[in-house]
Amino acid sequence: MHTRSTLRRTLAVPVAALALAGMALSPTAPTQAAPVDDAVGSDWLGFGYNQDPLYRGRADIPPGNGEWPDSEFKKLIKRTDYINPGLVRIMFNRPWFNPSDKVGEYDWDTTQMRNVFRILEHYQKQGTKVVTGMWGLNSKDFYTSPEAATLQADLMRKLVKDKGFTNVVRYNGINEPNNDKGLKYTDWVKATANLRTAFGRAGLALDLIGGPDTAEASIAAQEGDLGSMSVPKEHAGTPQHLVWKKAGLTGFSARLYRTPDARGTHWTFQASRNGTDWTDVDVQETAPVRTYATKPWYRVDVSPRAFPDGAKFLRLTMPPVQGIERAVSKVTLFTASGATTDPMNDLTKTDSHSSGWTFPGGGTTVSDWWLQSALDREVAQYQAHFYVHEVDIPGTPPEYPEATLTEAVKQLKQASGGGSVILGETGMKAPADDPDKDYSFVKEPAHAVRMADLAVQEARAGVDGALAWCLDGYAEKTGCGMWDHYESLDPTTLRPWFYTWSLLSRYLPAGSTMYAPPQPAGVRVLKAKLPGAKGWTFVLVNRNSSAARVSITAPTGRIELDKYVYTEGNAPVDPATGFPKPAEHLTANFDNGKELSVAANGVAIFTTAAP
Repeated sequence: MHTRSTLRRTLAVPVAALALAGMALSPTAPTQAAPVDDAVGSDWLGFGYNQDPLYRGRADIPPGNGEWPDSEFKKLIKRTDYINPGLVRIMFNRPWFNPSDKVGEYDWDTTQMRNVFRILEHYQKQGTKVVTGMWGLNSKDFYTSPEAATLQADLMRKLVKDKGFTNVVRYNGINEPNNDKGLKYTDWVKATANLRTAFGRAGLALDLIGGPDTAEASIAAQEGDLGSMSVPKEHAGTPQHLVWKKAGLTGFSARLYRTPDARGTHWTFQASRNGTDWTDVDVQETAPVRTYATKPWYRVDVSPRAFPDGAKFLRLTMPPVQGIERAVSKVTLFTASGATTDPMNDLTKTDSHSSGWTFPGGGTTVSDWWLQSALDREVAQYQAHFYVHEVDIPGTPPEYPEATLTEAVKQLKQASGGGSVILGETGMKAPADDPDKDYSFVKEPAHAVRMADLAVQEARAGVDGALAWCLDGYAEKTGCGMWDHYESLDPTTLRPWFYTWSLLSRYLPAGSTMYAPPQPAGVRVLKAKLPGAKGWTFVLVNRNSSAARVSITAPTGRIELDKYVYTEGNAPVDPATGFPKPAEHLTANFDNGKELSVAANGVAIFTTAAP
């Protein structure tokens, strides 16, 4: 059994901060990818999906919305077996097993639990890892009580010990505790401590706990920087200061954000020899750059035009500006001997500060919890939800997720000492955020390319796994899946993005080593060495309107590969199942580079793995 000290250990896991490299591409002049020296550094756990385990099938197939009929269940597992996910996320609702609301009084024989057990039993046989937790726990008072932890420990003891589902490897507490539930970070810490105690009492391994399972889509608002210090609107009426001390200062640079993009003086800088007498520093600012989020921030880089001799202190002041939220992302101090950067993820480098700054865990932005939990080493593994806004905001550049996630994952792993990071929910965000949100875009052929694009960017960014939202839908109006479980389970009901997501899950299995070579403009490139001696998978996603060719270099020797292709007009399938089938078989050697092609607005997946 793990102890609390085990959760606070430091793991030596290297993390590569991988940036996008834009390069011109011509059909007659292929771009050569780098040799295999660009490993991402992830502990790859695989792609997967979120699954509602209940049977919500059509009323014309008995027993309707009850237990899975054998015929429908066989169709379901045939599909999930083909996908062969590395991870599956199945969350529980309390009424499924505790309809009385009395802790200790459970009904494990409800229709819902019989369905869950049947699904979990199959995944146990397949060796599929499962992430779980609770959708909600009634109220803040109950969530933070020892009784809530006992309830969850009793559930896990039933699954792992009584039923033998040892493939349930992560437990994340309630879903998105920081997302409109009225909970504070300290509430999550208290609930996690209670879980730790209850799991220990039940003899459950503490590595089942991961989290804090926060909704992190808005990290794009500050481009993946989890450690910004902010002055929120409620503190905008009084000046706020941060002070750095460094002997022999010759200059500085700073990255700041504000929202909304309003006119006025949003920050000033002063220098001092003694920390008492201050001189204003004239600065030059870049033009504000809008970030990509539903509620965007605006990035500004600042540097001094001149800096006074003999300065030893630098002060950043946020003057009173009503209605504006401002943040500082990083400050670099220059001296004759070099540069020192303060990433602003703690206060150790600042000499003093005002009381109005928010710090990870104490602020209002959702990115705070993720970093703070890593800094505190409350848990050993981390889960967040990342939805891109390509559907929300027309014109959003499709390449921003990689840069955003690369920075966030780098900071998180550094803060945690190497804890693994999975995206427990990922995909495209529906335009609305209410019961009637419209997921009709998941039926579009282009969505197969979008999701492959997102998957490659996430793998390149260093995440250890990503679970799509979702397998087959949840509520009747939320048809978010690769198919909809309110429709017939026949090949015609598979949506286009099943094609690409199933191939990526199947042919980028857990234990693969990910590589992120330079990429031509508008093309995503991923190399993966599969577990075993010579296995490889290469993925190309082309967002351009013309075909592309990329030269891949890897120490493969002579290998045989199947090529799968997806475009709106070309996606070969087995007509009996609707599953992808290879478009081509080839033999190649990539030791000195081999050119591969991908169609316009298409996906090409090359793999040595058997179909």
